Amino acid sequence: MNFASQTLSTKPPRLRALLIALLALGLATGLRAEDDHDHDHEHDHADHGAHAHEDGEEEHDDHDHKDGDHEAHDEHEGHDHGHEEGVVELSPAVMGEFGIVTAKAGPGVLHEEVVLPGEIQFNRERVAKVTPRYTGTVQAIDARLADQVTQGQVLAALESTETLRPFDLKAPFDGVVTAYDVTLGETVEAGQPLFTVADLSTVWADLRIYQRDMGKITKGQSVLIAGGHDEATFRGTISYIAPVIDEHTRTGLARVVVDNHDGDWKPGQFIKGSVSIDEHRAPVVVPRTAVLTYEDQTVVFVQTDEGFEPRPIVLGHGDAASFAVQSGLKPGEVYVTRNPISLKAELSKGSFGGHEGHVH
Repeated sequence: MNFASQTLSTKPPRLRALLIALLALGLATGLRAEDDHDHDHEHDHADHGAHAHEDGEEEHDDHDHKDGDHEAHDEHEGHDHGHEEGVVELSPAVMGEFGIVTAKAGPGVLHEEVVLPGEIQFNRERVAKVTPRYTGTVQAIDARLADQVTQGQVLAALESTETLRPFDLKAPFDGVVTAYDVTLGETVEAGQPLFTVADLSTVWADLRIYQRDMGKITKGQSVLIAGGHDEATFRGTISYIAPVIDEHTRTGLARVVVDNHDGDWKPGQFIKGSVSIDEHRAPVVVPRTAVLTYEDQTVVFVQTDEGFEPRPIVLGHGDAASFAVQSGLKPGEVYVTRNPISLKAELSKGSFGGHEGHVH
């Protein structure tokens, strides 16, 4: 029995009945209040869920708005950079650094050619053996192998074994000491070659003519002499054709005198000579160094207002140095004649400096 029951049992009957009624009324009121509280709590929870849903919709709308802005930004960026697609912009400094050279497209001459193997030789009309006029003993040596000498320069000093009088060996012309066979203190015979001096300002390009081509090669024809990949070239004319066939190789000989003031050509160097047997003029001719393949197309890089773009072209006849262009390049357009591979690399990898299609 609880405290309330004990209290009620001690009261008079009428008073006990009144208390019971009041107690019942208070209990009912408490239950309604609790129900109202629970209902209010559920209502608050529902309102909170609805509010959260509305907030979620607002957040979702904000997110959609941000995504839309992002897409619009992407579209704007694509618009800004679309004009650079397939175009490379280069500053003059970068062009110089990469050895990129340009020229205006124009007419040229193509040569129908026969290619002959050959070798660089001394110009034997400018080679001298230096010998003593008298038998003598070598007293001094004043020039060595590969020394540049001038006409009249003393190469060695000797003393005659008969008269004991000194005499000198002198260079007959300007040139290079290409061989010497002399020792200090030795006695040499008159007429014994002690030095070889060669004037290398010109050399001979001796070309071998196969029998099938002998009827095509004549004196005076134009020849392009080439030493190999990225080496020097020289265009000259055939100055001599041997009247006999070499009995060992069964080939003929054609000779071109090559200017060598820059020292690019060395005796013993293997070469090839492209002999022009006919000529054709074309309205647009480009060097082979300008042409390359890009995305399975034959192209040259043409300079436009936006930069350099790979321009597909159709080639016609070609020779050892050039191609005729049938279409794709017009006279007067500026294009890259040397090192277009640098521009191809730029388009392939994205950029030299990290900005696609744009190099400062």
